[in-house]
Amino acid sequence: MNHVKKLNQYFKELARTYHLFFKSAPLIATLVLLLAPLQAVVPLIAVAAGQKVIDQVTNHSPFMEMIIVWIVATAFQQFLPSLSTMVQGILTDKLTGFINISLMKKSEDLQSIRIFDDSKYFDDLQMLRDDASWRPVNLIVFGVSVLQSFLTLAFMLVYLARYNWWLALLLLVVMVPQSISYYRIQQQSFETMVERSKNARYLHYYSSLLLDRRDAKEVRLFNMFPKIIEKYTTLFEQTKRDVNQIRKKQLAVSSLFVLLTVGVFGYGFYWFTNSVRTGALEVGVLLMFVSVIDYISTSMARVVEDSSLLYDSLLWIEKYFNFLEYHDDFENGRQEFPDEFKKIEVKDLSFTYPFSDDEVLHNVSFSVNSGEKIAIVGENGSGKSTLVKLLMRFYDPTTGDISIDDDNLKDFNIFDLHKNLSATFQDFSRFKLTLKENVITGYSFNKDRVNNVLKAAGLENLLANDHLQIGTILAKDFENGTDLSGGQWQKIALARDLYADGKIEFLDEPTAALDAKSEAEIYERFLRENSQKTIFFVTHRLSAVKFADKVLFLDSGKVSGFDTHANLLNKNAKYQEMYNLQKNAYI
Repeated sequence: MNHVKKLNQYFKELARTYHLFFKSAPLIATLVLLLAPLQAVVPLIAVAAGQKVIDQVTNHSPFMEMIIVWIVATAFQQFLPSLSTMVQGILTDKLTGFINISLMKKSEDLQSIRIFDDSKYFDDLQMLRDDASWRPVNLIVFGVSVLQSFLTLAFMLVYLARYNWWLALLLLVVMVPQSISYYRIQQQSFETMVERSKNARYLHYYSSLLLDRRDAKEVRLFNMFPKIIEKYTTLFEQTKRDVNQIRKKQLAVSSLFVLLTVGVFGYGFYWFTNSVRTGALEVGVLLMFVSVIDYISTSMARVVEDSSLLYDSLLWIEKYFNFLEYHDDFENGRQEFPDEFKKIEVKDLSFTYPFSDDEVLHNVSFSVNSGEKIAIVGENGSGKSTLVKLLMRFYDPTTGDISIDDDNLKDFNIFDLHKNLSATFQDFSRFKLTLKENVITGYSFNKDRVNNVLKAAGLENLLANDHLQIGTILAKDFENGTDLSGGQWQKIALARDLYADGKIEFLDEPTAALDAKSEAEIYERFLRENSQKTIFFVTHRLSAVKFADKVLFLDSGKVSGFDTHANLLNKNAKYQEMYNLQKNAYI
């Protein structure tokens, strides 16, 4: 029953794949699918014409007309594969672009980031991203090949049945179980190597660990090569043993069916030869039988082989459709963000990450007036960055509310909300794009503003470097690209934040890679140029809290204090202890 279900799923995904061809390029897909039956029927025409020529020669009849038919059919046999390859190439380009753009547009629709907490969908997303450049090629090449080979097989069997339908039926009885068995073994082999085995992910990581630029320094410094290669080899051998067992099973099953198939072929050849000897059939049928059997064997083998090769791509396309159909509980509001607001209020907020049982924030409540500068401090794991994500509505609270004036954050249109927010994240992005694109991101380009924000972020001397222009790609992966230091990248992230010019700013450890002097300069300049804005900044360095109007002190996910720095020092023993621990190091 399970095998029937899998077979139904296979044909369902195959039909969806063919439909996807038409969605990506209707005219080209039509041409590709018209060429498939044409390529399947032309060999039959050539075989029938060749058979007729031999019969006519034997009977001393005119044969020139059939020779011309044979020549034309043979010419088409030679020409159609080249035409098909060209058309499939065009369809591949269009399908690849269509799939990648649809994936990017779907990602745009998912304004919540909860999908990255769902391990199943996250794994699928990684596979979709990594394979999107070549899976469409497999879908088209093997998808069309399966269709063409199946049609060739069907045409040849029908033609053979004109002379001996019992023989055609017997061939089906022997070859179909052989093909299904072989296909199942191929499927098991793939699932063992990729789907069922958790080893595949480890194998990929171990190999990339020793080849990736990011880890190159520490891998070499600590001589990790022998251990990682040993781990890879052990795991690879274990996985290979599982696959080899399936291959041995495949050999045993194939050997059994080969004997049966050869027996049927031998019977067929004897029957046709005897029919010619007795005069029941003309001698041309011997050429026909030999040619048809060759096409049947080749087509059946290609159907099985290409179906198994197509199988993993159909699993991939299933993940593609699942991702496109993915919906979370994140609802977009309709209200526009106000031009001005008086306060931001967080009330009884608690939060547990999706697919986790541990509550990170517990009954958090505080209120911030427009234009206030709020420092969020606390030990690692106290929930500081999580609170920022909630304030920016990357997640919704599990319980409680966040409101701007009297309007719940959920009521605002998410795109309009994000247009009015800007941030520098702790794990800021280092886009492998030009300097200009790293600063302006999705906004329109204004050269004066780019120069101003670079200056405000402390990068006024960056463009003075002869090797760095505003159009230079910030990645050595690309020709004429360059890289920046960690501190420079952090300032680029700040410049990006400034360029976005949101009404509410979020700084999540914005100066972690900077020295104390640079940190003080950045804060002073940043806050001076954004004096009218509401700013939340997360920091571990309590020396930075002097720039804040108030300090929100989180302890184990709860609000341990919310007041001015001076008042917290006087009244909050935990805050005072944490401040004194850092005093000698930072002040």
